[in-house]
Amino acid sequence: MRTNRIKIVIAAACLALLGLIAIQVRWMNYSRELLDEQFEHRVDMALCDAVQTTAEEPQSTVVMTCANNQGACCAEMVPESMILSDSQLRKNLDRSLAFYNINLPYSVNVVKPSPFGTAEEATAFSCALDPLVTDDTRRLTLNFPTKQNYILQRMNVMIGSSALILGAILLVFFAASYYLLKQKRLADQNLDFFNHMAHEFKTPLTNIKLAAGLLGRKKPELKDDQVLQVITKESNQLIQQIERFLQMASLEFNKNPLQRQSLDLENLIREIIEDLTPSIREKEAVVDLEVRGSLPPMYGDVLHLRNAFRNLIDNALKYCDTTPNIHILLETSRDNQIQVAIRDNGVGICEHELSSVFKEFNRGEEATAKRFSGFGLGLAYVKKIVDLHKGNIAVASEHKHGTCFSLSFPLK
Repeated sequence: MRTNRIKIVIAAACLALLGLIAIQVRWMNYSRELLDEQFEHRVDMALCDAVQTTAEEPQSTVVMTCANNQGACCAEMVPESMILSDSQLRKNLDRSLAFYNINLPYSVNVVKPSPFGTAEEATAFSCALDPLVTDDTRRLTLNFPTKQNYILQRMNVMIGSSALILGAILLVFFAASYYLLKQKRLADQNLDFFNHMAHEFKTPLTNIKLAAGLLGRKKPELKDDQVLQVITKESNQLIQQIERFLQMASLEFNKNPLQRQSLDLENLIREIIEDLTPSIREKEAVVDLEVRGSLPPMYGDVLHLRNAFRNLIDNALKYCDTTPNIHILLETSRDNQIQVAIRDNGVGICEHELSSVFKEFNRGEEATAKRFSGFGLGLAYVKKIVDLHKGNIAVASEHKHGTCFSLSFPLK
């Protein structure tokens, strides 16, 4: 995984955490509002119940005052101080609040509504004095100085559990990010090590190959020597594997790996077939190139396309128990796509392995059982090159009956 991708993953996880925290805060605020509404509803019910109960009891000072006035009892006959000092009203308030589980200190006031229809103390809870005082427009209000502390106490468990959960999530996130970055650094170090090792191996192997070729030319009697042939064959095989590894590494680290230019795909594939002539002759293979119609120039990277097609043709030569028969078809589709089909008569791929055939370091059961050499990088490299060219690749295969790779590339 590239460093940029890790940064994107971590940034996305941070945004998700921020979203989770925002949702949690919003939920906590909603819970507080809900508790506030429930508290207000219970206080209003307790207050109105206390006023109603006091109006029905003759022991109330207000009721007795109204009873002594033989006419209707109005607000002018019952001053505010008398209402606030009514012991029976206080007892009923305490009893009603206790019934609704409200055991908080409070203050009582009598408020006259403003001309605009709002109470003078917006934070107080209120109830009309009628029927305690008939036709009285004033309101009896309560104020709870410690109400916010009471609400927060009710939310203690909720706040504590939310904080613990968020803390655990943050701890796991930071631990995962730390170990992810640590593993990425270790992976980069390992990849650098293997890159250097591959380069160090490639140089002496190339020298061994050149020395074997030079020895065969200087001493023709050794040209068919079995030991010299083994040296040449195995050194070629190791060089190819190292080149594939280096190709994958270059794609992994290079952000813009393609050097695009106009190219003739038919000539490119013919050159690849010519380069593979020694292997074709050794296997006594038949490689047939069919071109339908005229192919327009393609815009792509010559080096990487050469390597990709060479991998496909080389696999068709290698993974075959009989005489390889390879058919390559080039044509232009109706939607202006250059299509390439490479069909062989090799060992094929099992159906359950087709979905993972383009994964790195993936090798099929047949390749492993028959001990075909390779690291499982060739097809993964081909898939990356096709994707970088905005093309498509598909594989169709039947076990023991060959494989067909179908590739398509846009003209531009």
